[in-house]
Amino acid sequence: MPRSELLDLCKQAVSQGKSLGADLVEAFGQSVDSVSSTIEKHDMQISKSQQERAIGVRAFVGKRVGFASTNRVDRLDEACRDAVALAKISPEDPHNVLPDPSEVSPIADLYDPASADFTAAEAVQKATAILEETERTDGRVIVNDASFDVTIGNTAIANSLGLEAEQRGSLFLYWVFATARDGDRVSSFDFQFGATRQVDEIDVAKPVHRVCDNVLVSLEAEPGESFRGTVLLAPAAVADILVGALLFQLNARNALRGRTRWKDAIGESVAANSFSLVDDGRLAGGVATSAFDREGVPHQRLALIEEGRLASHIHNAYSAHGTGETNTGHAAGGAQSLPGIGPTNLAIAPGAQSSDALISEVDRGLIVQRYSGNVDPISGDFSGAVKAARLIEGGQLGRPVTGTLISGNVFDVLQRISGISKDRERIFGQTLPYVRLEDISVSA
Repeated sequence: MPRSELLDLCKQAVSQGKSLGADLVEAFGQSVDSVSSTIEKHDMQISKSQQERAIGVRAFVGKRVGFASTNRVDRLDEACRDAVALAKISPEDPHNVLPDPSEVSPIADLYDPASADFTAAEAVQKATAILEETERTDGRVIVNDASFDVTIGNTAIANSLGLEAEQRGSLFLYWVFATARDGDRVSSFDFQFGATRQVDEIDVAKPVHRVCDNVLVSLEAEPGESFRGTVLLAPAAVADILVGALLFQLNARNALRGRTRWKDAIGESVAANSFSLVDDGRLAGGVATSAFDREGVPHQRLALIEEGRLASHIHNAYSAHGTGETNTGHAAGGAQSLPGIGPTNLAIAPGAQSSDALISEVDRGLIVQRYSGNVDPISGDFSGAVKAARLIEGGQLGRPVTGTLISGNVFDVLQRISGISKDRERIFGQTLPYVRLEDISVSA
């Protein structure tokens, strides 16, 4: 569906909603063409191509809101009627508002014209290349799951305050989840990921080589040791342990509901001085890069934690109105749901040392590639098993370990960060370094 046609449908929905008695109306449209080729249990499984079209209509009657969506253009009028009817019987909420219109600047290179000619057969070839590259690297590695996905889509939004915006984007995602077997020995699982918006930047070999290196090392794992001390989290483990709790605390709707300890902490220390966190919805080549959010508010680069101090929560229109803070353009979601709150391209700022240098300073510790366990985003307590972990002994990587647990509290360890690497990895919409933590309980 052409972009202009999608925007015209959104404008049509706004007009219809107003004519049915709504005070304010918003229409958000998505048109997505996707191709997915998957591998399961080291064998090519299925390739599918889909076309999805949807328009979500949000109607406001006073401070009441109703929402309806449809994937049938010929039933758009029904969605408008349903949204208005639901608004009239919904409870009032003083924070139900639409954002004021702002100028939206387009983003270069969000869409690669060459993606229009990328075929389903080529997607199958790329998925097959993941399998072939794995077998070429080492026959002991088994691809449990892998996928190569292509998404080409249009997004449009219009509301009765005069906001109109649209954009087109392309995205290629590929990932591999693997283990290794050598006789009776079986390694830990490992997951690696790649993404680009440009056809000529696709490189499925890179995540394959990383996953092979990690699972082959863990083939030699032996029982670990128990101690309390230094743990170095690799980027995937940083995502597993730290990021979820951080995002819960940064979500302004959670703050508005009194569910976060950081509700009134703007300007206060929440982490070590070396720790800074940003979210950039306009990051060049970012997986979550977009000119505007789910409510049409322009994306921006936003400092969330600066040198250990809380700088901002992330907001949509509802939470900004409720807290009296600035709308940060973090309305999240699609055409089939009401706007929520979520990050775009989240990044922990790099440190000054390499990950190897961080290891060299540790007399006794543990490096953790992945984590499998619980993290309570409210209390911050975490406890679980480490995967693809190795001891650090005398500043050198030691033997891989298995059957090892770590535990601690996210909010405590954030204050005890002793090192952040300058080398970082991108994991979906997150760009993360190695983070060295102190006084962690390690149990074998």
